[in-house]
Order: sequence, then structure tokens, then C-alpha cells
Amino acid sequence: MPNWSKPDTLIKAFAKKAGLIDLLGEDLYSVLESGEVEQDMPFGLTSRLDLRGQNINLHKQFDKNLMFDIDINKRAPGGYRDIIRLGVTKKF
Repeated sequence: MPNWSKPDTLIKAFAKKAGLIDLLGEDLYSVLESGEVEQDMPFGLTSRLDLRGQNINLHKQFDKNLMFDIDINKRAPGGYRDIIRLGVTKKF
């Protein structure tokens, strides 16, 4: 008698994933799977949120040469403090 193996775990994982997509919807599932969200906000701001790295970035392009940037990093390397950076960039 042949030695039967356990059911393929890849098929089980795909079935669970497909059920989770149906439950959460494609947009929310893609956010949870990738861990990143990029969204246009009011006043011309663009926000990017990294759930895994606990990083938030707000970016505003005023014209071709002037940019405003706020970066908040929860996981500071080598310490427990938050790092907040504010930047204004002018290209010449």
C-alpha cells in the first residue's frame, strides 16, 4: 500500500488566502499583506504609512523645484525615541 502524504499545504494556504480576500476586500487585504499605504490627502499632501517599519511620511510638492517633507519614524535605531524630521527642499 502506498504511503500517502498529508494534503498539500500550498493549496490550504491559497484557500485561506482567498477566503480572507473575500472577507476583507482586496484593498484592505493588500494593505495588510504589503504593510504599506500611500494616499493622496487634502491640500495636496501625499501620505505614506509603513505599518511594519512604523514610519509615516507626509510630502507636499509646491512647484517643480520646492518640496516639503515630514517624516516620523517610531523605531529609532539604537534607542526608544521617536525621530521626527522636517525638510524643505529647493532645487536650483
